[in-house]
This record gives sequence, structure tokens and C-alpha cells, in this order.
Amino acid sequence: MSEETKCLPSVEKVWKKYLPEGAVDVGIDRCTAYEFLKKSNENNLGGNAINYYGRKITYRSLFNNIVEYSNAFHAIGVKQGDMISAITVGVPECIASIYALNRLGATTNTIDPRMDVDSIKRMVKESGSRITMILDVMFAKVAPILNELDQDMFLILPTTRSLPLIKKVALNLKLKLRIPYGDKIVKWNDFLSKGKGVMAEPVPYVGDAVVAITYTGGTTGFPKGVMITNDSMNSVAQNFQNWGLEYSPRQRFLGIIPVFSSYGLVCGMHMPFCMSQELVVVPKFDPLQFGALVKKYRPQHMISTPAFYEMLMDSKEMEHADLSFLITLGSGGDTMNEGLEEKLVKFMADHNIRYPLAQGYGMSELSAAATFCANDINKPRSVGIPSPTTTVGIFEPDTFKELGYNEIGEVCVTGPSMMKGYWNNPEETANIMRKHDDGKVWIHSGDLGYLDEDGFLFIIGRLKRMITRFDGHKVFPVNLESAVMAFEDVRNCAVIGVRDRAHGQGNLPIVIVELVEGIDKDEACKKVFQYCNLHAEERGRPVAVIAVDEIPLTPMGKNDFRALEDIYRDFDYTKLSYDE
Repeated sequence: MSEETKCLPSVEKVWKKYLPEGAVDVGIDRCTAYEFLKKSNENNLGGNAINYYGRKITYRSLFNNIVEYSNAFHAIGVKQGDMISAITVGVPECIASIYALNRLGATTNTIDPRMDVDSIKRMVKESGSRITMILDVMFAKVAPILNELDQDMFLILPTTRSLPLIKKVALNLKLKLRIPYGDKIVKWNDFLSKGKGVMAEPVPYVGDAVVAITYTGGTTGFPKGVMITNDSMNSVAQNFQNWGLEYSPRQRFLGIIPVFSSYGLVCGMHMPFCMSQELVVVPKFDPLQFGALVKKYRPQHMISTPAFYEMLMDSKEMEHADLSFLITLGSGGDTMNEGLEEKLVKFMADHNIRYPLAQGYGMSELSAAATFCANDINKPRSVGIPSPTTTVGIFEPDTFKELGYNEIGEVCVTGPSMMKGYWNNPEETANIMRKHDDGKVWIHSGDLGYLDEDGFLFIIGRLKRMITRFDGHKVFPVNLESAVMAFEDVRNCAVIGVRDRAHGQGNLPIVIVELVEGIDKDEACKKVFQYCNLHAEERGRPVAVIAVDEIPLTPMGKNDFRALEDIYRDFDYTKLSYDE
């Protein structure tokens, strides 16, 4: 091995010094996601697995439900290799069904019920499923397209079945659902009755068997189906187990990330379950209620996106609140700019949160989590170090040439948490999963970043989220966003490119800001514009600052840059003036 090779971060793995001894070499258990969940809780059957609006479901009951559901699925003909679509949120019946299907070797095709009906139809039909689960409150939305879905059976998941009795009765009276049950549209209890007397055996472990298909955000076209496997789910959970984190059995985890995303499925469900936590299930998360949820459930751990943390800090419930019960406040799913990070760090200190902000980095294709800060292993503006079974390298874009420490390039990741590929999309799979000269397959993230000399990862921005000027100069939006978020009057901001009206090609940056309530918009925009004009690099200065009532968010709580670009692509910034 040459000296040059030895100095490569992915070979040296200098971050190992922060990990418990032997953690990197532990590997992962070779079992299904269901079996790993069961093994992780064999001594915690009496502990609470799910807290559903105050109704507690123990791990013993969860496992009983999983077996009962798998018997029923087996009774209606579901077998190893089958695909079942699920248009639902994470009610307890959905959660147990995912593991029940995994027990049988079948795959759950998870679909966000908030999607438009054309997208839902496409996701169901392209999955090849013959059975679809639909949450009862979503039935009216998809009813007009049921015949087009061409399914043999629709299983209706109940919203209220697992609620406390009083809440169940009240919500049933309020909902007044009208669903035409019959041979093809089946009530949940009727479905379960089909499994009476049936004993379905769990299938043998297959590492790359697909547990679930989740969908990417669709920022480059129609959302792609990400195939999450037994190994990819279990490796993330086992990384948390082997890290030495202060995750103890029976602590409470606030689950606000939807299970139809990789982030929610793996880090928001499977991981806390495998850490023997009590998962507070929030099927329909309202960011404006974030503060009330934290105050009510007093979780020891939670993970959210930067945009939702901004709303948490602004909630009235957090004024003077003592949050010393919080151990881990994790952030992922999107890049947190420097201005917001400083606000959040101050908020945490003012509210007695024990450990520093635990930022992490991942993507759907990596089962959400690749790097993260833990306990005191932390550096400001870093997204942490690689998890025990993960290797990160920085590569020259569009090449297999690895760069050294503190050199900016494309972030690439390899390890068992990788997806199997995109469902029925070999071309896109080959584009993101590439075999390098070392013989390993690496995920090419499309993110720009660097590893410092201690192995901490820093994200600079997106390769594709660059604004290219007419002269070829590249402007990275995250730099402007960090500067703007430092303003106390700014709640959220997004920098996008608009057409350069003075040249035949190229784009120029504009800043979209969401302001604190009661702030004069014109005055605030003028201050931000003048600040950027003084402090931003000359060729990276924005040509406009625009205040909006609300920056659109994706379902995952990220700024929806694509929606903003559609609105402002041809914006005429020449008509604005920010003079004194």
C-alpha cells in the first residue's frame, strides 16, 4: 500500500478513534428485520413499544399482533416475494403489518397518502401488487381510482382501533366514514378472522430481501422507489446499538417522521424499537403542534428536520420550558445552515438540554443514516462521523478519484445500509450505485462536502443545487442561506437561481425569506439585501430578496426548492430597488 493510499480518509478511517472498541468490526446480524426486532427485545417484552395517543402497546402485544397479522396475510395467499401496497400513515396496524409481511418474506410498498391520485395510481400499478392496504380516512380520496388500480383486494386499516376507548368513540362519531365493504373491500377485523387457526411459519433470512419500498422526494422527476432490505434496516439499528449512545430501554422516542419515508421507517421506527424504546406514534404530524407534543410526552430522544426545529423554537409551549429530560435532539433529512444552527444551539443551552445538537447525514438510498454526532462527539456545523459499519469518502465529481482531508468533492458512501437499488429502474440505479476500483459499490450522493483530519463530515451543498452564472462561476446557495438565517427576524430562507435577464445564459441568486410575525417586510428585505451586498462574495450576491408568508415544504419538512424554482424561474428582479 502506497503512502498516498494510506492517507485517504476511507482507508485510514481516522474516525474510529471516537467509536467504542471493536464497534467497526462487529458486522451485522444475519436475520430478517422482524427477527432482529424480536431478538433486541427478548428481555423487554413487558416494556412499552408504542404510545398511540396515550394507549400503550407492549412489545409482547406488538409481537402477538405481528404473528396474528402474518397468519391472516398467509390465509389470503400472501407468500414470499409478494408485494403489498400501503396507502396509509403509521397507525399501529400499519407498523405491525410491515413486520408481519417481512416475517412472510413479502414487501410493503409504502405510499404517502398525501400524494396526488395519479401518482398513487402509478406507484401501485408499477409495484405489481395485487393487494393494497388503505387507511380508512383516505378511502374517499382513492375511491374514484380503485378500478384502475386493478387489485384483487383492498384491506381497510382502521384509524381508531388502537385508540383509548374514549377517543375511539369520539373520533368514530366525528368521522362517519362510508366505505362499501364487501368481498373486495375488506374490513380489518374480517381480514384478521381469516387467519384464525392458521399458523404461518417465518421465512428464512435473505439479506437483500426487500422489506419495503419507500419513495424519494422526486426533485429530479417522478419519485423513485428505494428498495430497503433486511440488511440495510438492521445495519442502521445495530450501528446505534454499538455506538455506546445513551439510549436505554424504556426511554421515550418521539416519532414524527412518517413511516412511508426511509427516514421514518428506519430511524423513526425500526431503530428506536430495536433500542427497546417506547415509540410515541404521531401518524399526522402538525409542525405547529411540535411544542405541545414535546411538552406532553417529554421524550428522551427525537429526530427532526431543520425546518421543524425552527417551528419548535417559535412555539409558545417552549417559552421558559425546562427540557432537561431531552437527551438526544437529532437533526437530519436536510442541511442545517449556520444561522439556524446557532439559534438552535442557543435554544438548547437556554432550555437545559444535556448534549449538543446531534446532526446527522443520510439519504433514502442509505436507509437514512450514514453519519451522525453522538453525545459529546461533536463539532459545530458538522454532520458527525461515519457510523460503525459505514465508510465515507470524498471523490472528485464524476470520477473514482478519492480526495484527501479537507478537500471538497462529492460525498460517497459504502456499507450495508445501502439500498438494493431503485425499483424497476436499472438506469438510475447504475447512475447512483457505482463499483469503484476497490471492488466495492459506492453510493454517489450528489452532495458536496469534505472530511476533516478527525473524520468529521461537513456538507457544503448539492452538486445539482448550484447556481451557475453566465460566466461559469458556481454559487452555492447554502453559503447565502447561512448568512441570512443569522438574522433574528428571519424564520426560514431559501436561495434559488433565476434567469439572468442581461445575458443569453446563466442564472443569478435570489433570496426568499419567511419572516417572524409582525416584521416590516420591505424593511427586512432591504436589510438582508444590503448585508449580502457587503458581505457575500462579489459574484455570489443576490439580485433580489423577497419576503413570503410561507416557504413551501416537502412532506418531509424540507424547503421545497423545486416549487420555488417553478414560481420564480423568470422573476423580473430588475424592477426592485433596495436603495436608502
